Amino acid sequence: MKRVKKSVWLTASVLIVAGNLYLTLKEDSKADRSQWLSEWKQSAKDDVVETFQTTGVITPADEYPIYFDKNEGTFLRFLVEKGQKVGAGTPLFEYSSSRLEQEIEELKAEKTQTEKQIQLIDGQIAKLNSILDEIEKEADDETDNKKEKDSAAKVTVEKDIIDQETEKLKLQEEISKYDTLISQAESKKSNLVVRSEREGIVKTLNSRLDNPIITIRSPEAAVQGVFNEQQMNKVNEGLMIHASVDPLPVTFHGEISSIEKFPEQEPSVKRKSLYPFTAQLDKSTMEEAANQLLPGMKANVTVVTKEALQAVTVPASALIKDGKKSYVLVLNAKGQIEKRDIKKGLLVDGIQEIKSGLKPGEKVVAHPEKLLTDHGGFVTPLDYTAVQKQQLQQMSKTERLKLLLMGILS
Repeated sequence: MKRVKKSVWLTASVLIVAGNLYLTLKEDSKADRSQWLSEWKQSAKDDVVETFQTTGVITPADEYPIYFDKNEGTFLRFLVEKGQKVGAGTPLFEYSSSRLEQEIEELKAEKTQTEKQIQLIDGQIAKLNSILDEIEKEADDETDNKKEKDSAAKVTVEKDIIDQETEKLKLQEEISKYDTLISQAESKKSNLVVRSEREGIVKTLNSRLDNPIITIRSPEAAVQGVFNEQQMNKVNEGLMIHASVDPLPVTFHGEISSIEKFPEQEPSVKRKSLYPFTAQLDKSTMEEAANQLLPGMKANVTVVTKEALQAVTVPASALIKDGKKSYVLVLNAKGQIEKRDIKKGLLVDGIQEIKSGLKPGEKVVAHPEKLLTDHGGFVTPLDYTAVQKQQLQQMSKTERLKLLLMGILS
């Protein structure tokens, strides 16, 4: 009897296995095929950054020329030294005051001369007024004929007084003009000292007085370099850059401020064209090594052409392309393989940005081309560390048999 039961169980098992194998392997079978998966990936949030490398040299971000104006006076002396740090308002050089002092003395002398002329006129007016008083007194005691003569003399004296007073007014206006000119000349003394309008470092002093007499370089640094023809198709002003300078341990950040559209040398079919660029370094990233970063140092420059920060990413091998559409095979919580439509973004070094269609943490098939089909169930290798003896003991024989058959028939 036992042998019969054993034979029946064995025959049934063989039939079940054979039936499942037939349904699984049969062409166009509607039976779900559970597939063996040994490799999958979990989508993650990561930065996808597209860059390229070039080289450059550290330069001052800007230079400010200071000019000497001969019309302002003669040069007296420099008030700064080469390499000196200056700020807004720092005295740079001084004009001589001798020419200005001479001008002021000449104006004062002319003013004094005019004041003397006014004093003479005042004396003349005083004399004429005395004559006029005498004429008026004599007129009271004289005959009519004499009065007529005195009246004519009176008119003449009064006219002379008016002329003198008119001349005096003109001279007083001259005095006001000299006062204004003297005041203007005195105010120029404050301009004898030329001051810096910006912060920086004195780069050059021209003792020959050729303009610019002083050059001040900006304390901020920049990177200058060249792009080749291929790189020019990827760049534009405003792109972020990272620069490192050996042996400084700091990475400096900034952005491209200018790109020349004309090559640094005359175009020729015999050589490749190179286009100069300048990248302004961010002052806040220079604090640690500002004193060590010197013009002329060579820099390794990384140009960021595109970036997707904290994007959902998967390995590029996980994508399935079907015409213009792209898919990934998601391993869902129901134990099924789900073919999901996604919108892809930036691809860098085998890492694919997923703009939509996938959430962080979802598991995807790493190499979908190895699967027999893109749907149905899936089976993964047993994780023995996850199987606990206590859990098995708590299961009924039926539950154990069910799980065993699922493993066999999958």
